[in-house]
Amino acid sequence: MPAKKKVQECITQETHPITVPDTTPVTEMGQLLNRVLENGANIETLERVMKLYEHRQEKLAEQQFNHAFAAFQKELPAVKKSKTASFTTTKGYTMKYSYASMDDVVQAVQPVLHTVGLSYWFEQSQEQVAVQKEVERQQGLTEIRPVTVSMITITCHLGHVSGHAIHNTVSGPVDASGNKNQIQQMSSAVTYLKRIALVGILGVACTDDDVDGHAPDVPTEKPSVYPDDDFQRNLPDWTARIESGRNTVEDIIINAESRAPLSPQQVQHIQAIQPRSIQPHSTQEANK
Repeated sequence: MPAKKKVQECITQETHPITVPDTTPVTEMGQLLNRVLENGANIETLERVMKLYEHRQEKLAEQQFNHAFAAFQKELPAVKKSKTASFTTTKGYTMKYSYASMDDVVQAVQPVLHTVGLSYWFEQSQEQVAVQKEVERQQGLTEIRPVTVSMITITCHLGHVSGHAIHNTVSGPVDASGNKNQIQQMSSAVTYLKRIALVGILGVACTDDDVDGHAPDVPTEKPSVYPDDDFQRNLPDWTARIESGRNTVEDIIINAESRAPLSPQQVQHIQAIQPRSIQPHSTQEANK
């Protein structure tokens, strides 16, 4: 008996049916088409009637989509950020941020989408693209090089049961951060891009500021002075660059201090390096 009562309660549970589009105007157009056929209309007339019929269907579907989307936005709750992450930047800083994961977004929007007759789906593609990228040659010194990266493109489609749909497309490189293998790099990028595309097309608002792993390179933890071991290791390369004229003293100081402030002694050491092309006295001048 208790088992039977439990089944009965499950059957009588309240459900939310999907919104069914109003097809009255479409039916009226179908009746008009039948009357035209009965009157023996020519091909040109039939084509005009069919175009009018199709256009009316498209406008009806668009109106129903807009109505459903407005109802969705009215009922949509704010998406909570349940995930936190931290990472070390290329300049040695530590970044921390909170974000709303794909699961957070889906759990918030899916029930409301279903109620109003909306649904979403994704399309995915990948290609190799040549880009200019900042590459670190030595610690504290970078340069721009042409590199080939794998770009992933995600298109999120949002459709209504009436047939009308819109789409949002986003692209980005594979996620090469950390020690991920190639499959993990692609999977991480796909998940991130899907979330961005879905949030964008739905107009979802996430609570708190969301940097989504693309945080600006602003330090939260920065060394108080440039480490002397690193300074001594980089000094030969910096000396060669200044003496050859590839970089100025100011270039080296700016690059070094983007990681940590140089001490007065370190600055003086760099400023003492001179390019070979501007030695103070040549051999001829010395003989005069």
